[in-house]
Amino acid sequence: MAGEPGGTRMLDQQPSMDGGLNNVSDDIVVQSNQLRKAINCRLTEYGGVTKRGGTQRTSAAVLTSSAIQNGYTWRKDGGTQQLMVVANGTLYTTTYGAFPLTWTARSGALSTGTPPSFAQFRDAGADVVFIADGGLLNKWDGTTFTTNISGTISASVITVHNQRLWGTGDGTAPDSIFYSSLNDGSNLGNAANNGGQIVVRTFSDETIVGLASVNTSLLIFHRRGISRLTGYGQDDITVAPQGVTADVGTIAPNSITSIGNVAYFISERGLYVVNEAEVSPVGTVERPDPLLAPIRTLSNNEFDDIRAAFNRATRELWISIPSYGIYVYHTILRAWSGPWDTAYLSPATTCIFETLNASGLPIILRGDASGWVSLCDAPTIYRDNVGADGTGGTNYNMTAQLHRMYFNDDALAKSLRFGYVTAQLNGSNSCSFTWRTDMAAGSYTLPVSTAGTWGTGVWGSGSWGGAGSRNYRVQMGGTGYYADVTLIDSSAALPAFSRVQLEGFALGRR
Repeated sequence: MAGEPGGTRMLDQQPSMDGGLNNVSDDIVVQSNQLRKAINCRLTEYGGVTKRGGTQRTSAAVLTSSAIQNGYTWRKDGGTQQLMVVANGTLYTTTYGAFPLTWTARSGALSTGTPPSFAQFRDAGADVVFIADGGLLNKWDGTTFTTNISGTISASVITVHNQRLWGTGDGTAPDSIFYSSLNDGSNLGNAANNGGQIVVRTFSDETIVGLASVNTSLLIFHRRGISRLTGYGQDDITVAPQGVTADVGTIAPNSITSIGNVAYFISERGLYVVNEAEVSPVGTVERPDPLLAPIRTLSNNEFDDIRAAFNRATRELWISIPSYGIYVYHTILRAWSGPWDTAYLSPATTCIFETLNASGLPIILRGDASGWVSLCDAPTIYRDNVGADGTGGTNYNMTAQLHRMYFNDDALAKSLRFGYVTAQLNGSNSCSFTWRTDMAAGSYTLPVSTAGTWGTGVWGSGSWGGAGSRNYRVQMGGTGYYADVTLIDSSAALPAFSRVQLEGFALGRR
């Protein structure tokens, strides 16, 4: 209103955070619910942003001094489960329970260079896990580890589709996929035992790099192009491969992740999603893909080190980009956050995979370059690289920079007065509200609070929602044509934020 200090009162706000990370678009077109930075942040389905959970090592000592190559969870027919990882060519197994877990090395050697591919399937009448490592097929039956199964083909990628085990990656037939007989994976590619080979020339002699089972189709990924195969099942009908697209394939075979009726994958143009009939980029003009810039800096070897896993508890697709950390795509909000750094970069993440905790709830484990297997979003753990006994670890910073606020007029200078932030600090003792204009800067530390719970549901090691939050008023200062606000937390806590409003007064035109 007229008569206030400095002129007309002006307001601008970040009404929610559910638009996620947008570090691509020009400042003036970033939407009011988007973030310019979302480091170590995760989005909630209720419009807020919260700090990610911490990481805890699962064992008292490293499994090996070498990197964890890959991991898998075997959910047995009887309902029990077994965790499996491979490091330096050695298979380790354990059962999930109270930390520290005891990982047992199994006799038998796998490749030390090729990340193993796992698939649970039948071996005649038994339930086993098959493991592909670039050579002849291997299997683990819970007691005996059998390497280089006689009569199978060499494979680096395997999956199950329509009651058959499928594989690809044979160096002598890079344009082929191989299949087993019905309900018996131990004869993969063995024609004498009802296995076989299909040459895929949908796009000439294009090398096959990955497979995914989606609905009634087996999707076949090339570096440039995607094919599909249907019809291999109990009826044993042979159907020739068909093209889904010749425009895009994957440069990161370990990024292929099947979720329901679709599969996500990383191409040289970012994250894509494919179903049986079509493929499309995840990024849009309004919500651009933040992976494009990092991907363009990677080498061919680093492309091969991209990993992805789906967190079913939070409906998030986690994508590990070498040297950058974990980017998170929320499949419900269709919005991004990240990168997640600290523990995800030091030691470097070499694999991420889903499993179930002792209560049967989905969780994510990560393997790293130093030989540790760690729990992500560890309950009540708000530090990184915490020991299996709950001690040690390091703090990590959450940084959420809001969209640039022009107070609806980018040509009018303003004098900043107050900021209002709706937050649930959860006992954080180091949470700052900082601002910067084109002329000034300032910072304010929010007071320590232990108020209430953030909503009524539990998410990982924190909670979320809208109840129990508080509205904090921040005395601001300085002038400028715009204001950039950043929320930073460096405590061992899990704060959450849902809304920020700024108040200023008009000064004059440029």
